[in-house]
Amino acid sequence: MWLLNTKKLTLEYLNETQVKGLSYAILSHTWGSDEILFHELQGDQGTLQERAGWAKIARFCNTALTSGFGYAWMDTCCIDKRSSADLNEAINSTYEYYYDSAVCFIYLEDVHKYADEASNSLGRVEVTRDQLLARLRATRWATRGWTLHECIAPKRRCFLTSDWSEIQDGDDLLDALVESTRIDRDLLKDRDLLRNFCIAERMKWASGRQTTRAEDVAYCLMGVFKVNMPVLYGEGAKNAFKRLQREIMQSSFDMTIFVWHGNYESSGLLAQSPSDFADTPPLDLWAPWNISPFSMTNIGLSISLSIINQQDMDECGFTEKLEGNTLLAALQCDVQTPTGQWEIPMIYLEPVLDASFLVKGKRWRGYRRIRCAERLTLPSKRLEGCSYEDIIVLPDEQYELVCQAKEQHISRSMASQTGSK
Repeated sequence: MWLLNTKKLTLEYLNETQVKGLSYAILSHTWGSDEILFHELQGDQGTLQERAGWAKIARFCNTALTSGFGYAWMDTCCIDKRSSADLNEAINSTYEYYYDSAVCFIYLEDVHKYADEASNSLGRVEVTRDQLLARLRATRWATRGWTLHECIAPKRRCFLTSDWSEIQDGDDLLDALVESTRIDRDLLKDRDLLRNFCIAERMKWASGRQTTRAEDVAYCLMGVFKVNMPVLYGEGAKNAFKRLQREIMQSSFDMTIFVWHGNYESSGLLAQSPSDFADTPPLDLWAPWNISPFSMTNIGLSISLSIINQQDMDECGFTEKLEGNTLLAALQCDVQTPTGQWEIPMIYLEPVLDASFLVKGKRWRGYRRIRCAERLTLPSKRLEGCSYEDIIVLPDEQYELVCQAKEQHISRSMASQTGSK
């Protein structure tokens, strides 16, 4: 792990044994256009000292040193981004870097403590506490993807204004942080409660955040979900996010990962972006009595769900009418309705006609998710007695491949019949 020597402003490499038990400070910030990178800091520092990025490094190191820390870490210059191996290791380890730090200094470049920050005159008037917290609520820092885990992971946070002055801690600061980040207050008070929050809730925290590189919309969430995966810049945001979900599913039976809604006519069961979780209501897991495993295959997601057709709905007195071949499936979790009741979230499925899939020696029916923007919940009592069905839910690309295979088969059959006449 590369760390800044806060006295010398130079980089030093410390192995795992040296880092273990070491008290170091860490920085959370938003990148500017003139940051000092790893290879630049390894060179002649004399050529760097007129740059804005150097001023940030110097102020951070001075702040850390004044607080008693001989070492500090910041993402601009402590990662050799020219090396894919170093970059991959750092991205997979960043959450731990923040978790293991003694303090995280959160530098808010756009939060000014003076009423007129542009004025250099003496006797500038400081803003009130309420005005300062209002500026904190609107900070760009709360909109960035990587700062989500930088806010959650540290055991101690210290917020700094644009001139590196500390924003005094307090309940009102915590309130402002909850409002700007939408992260649960209890988690901000105790980072080790993260495991108590379902997948959809964590995705919701990330739903409004942006990243400079498209794929980072997924990579910045690895620590939040305690997963690791290779970093593959160039794969695209959608592919990276689906790969993240597949990694999450390997270690969790939490079906809230499927309780998303997007403006798509059809889809598989995986979301396309954290933004699909933006309006997720409160969710909770089922008691582990009838939990079904699910996993991704090269056809689609294999899962066991309660499937409800129109006849089932009529017998149970449901007013909802299904069109054509549309079916409903009940996800194994609970969602809180606007009236405060806990019900079962439902999704719409459409069968893949004229196709069946052999899984574990048995033929399973295939479906795809449709009407992805619509929400429907049903009381759990009205679903009692519904049987489970082992199914495959195809993503769009696999559904299209199945349709293509059927068309080619029909075309070959017709050509064969024509040739035999």
